[in-house]
Amino acid sequence: MTPIEVHPVRLGIANAYIVRQKGVIIVDTGDPGNETAILDAAKALGIAPGDIRLILLTHGHGDHAGSAQRLRELTGAKVAVHRDDAEKLRYGNQGKLRAACITGRILGPFFSRGKKARYPPLDPDILIADSFDLREFGVDGTVIPTPGHTPGSVSVFLAGGDAIVGDVIFPSIPSGKPGLPFWADDLDEAKRSIGIIRARRPKKVHTGHGGPFSAEDIDKMG
Repeated sequence: MTPIEVHPVRLGIANAYIVRQKGVIIVDTGDPGNETAILDAAKALGIAPGDIRLILLTHGHGDHAGSAQRLRELTGAKVAVHRDDAEKLRYGNQGKLRAACITGRILGPFFSRGKKARYPPLDPDILIADSFDLREFGVDGTVIPTPGHTPGSVSVFLAGGDAIVGDVIFPSIPSGKPGLPFWADDLDEAKRSIGIIRARRPKKVHTGHGGPFSAEDIDKMG
């Protein structure tokens, strides 16, 4: 089997990922304007814009979906998001952040205003309902719902053992160890989603901020 490559693209405090096997997909896109950094990272790997077949969004917040519209224009790739976050994309508005801890309450106002909350709107090409098979796009992996951070949060599980989980797991401050998200529409549901991730025993867990983490790191979250 052709090995699956996962290449993080650091976009300030957020991460996007270039995943390559027989095809190439992008997972998350950072803030508006981050498309250049993502395409430059792809170019350094020998990947042309037209090689990118899918842009998958783990959820509809601006620091993950902000460059999706422009990347679609530049690559011709389809954009996929869970149907429960699709309205965020259509309006280009991530909506209210619900703090799940003191850190979320402190940082919430910064991430809830201006370009942190709004981004170029787009109508997604693919709406995910349950599991979604990535093999059509040349990558041996599955997308499954892992709600809680947002209603439409999803995670990617790749055949090579890597998982990309968006913001259902956050790096704690100041330790950087994996923890619960700072914001969650439903914290109990986020905890259940973390249990789903833990049960699948991924070798490496890639998060929307910080990381990566091992399965053992996730187990130590309690």
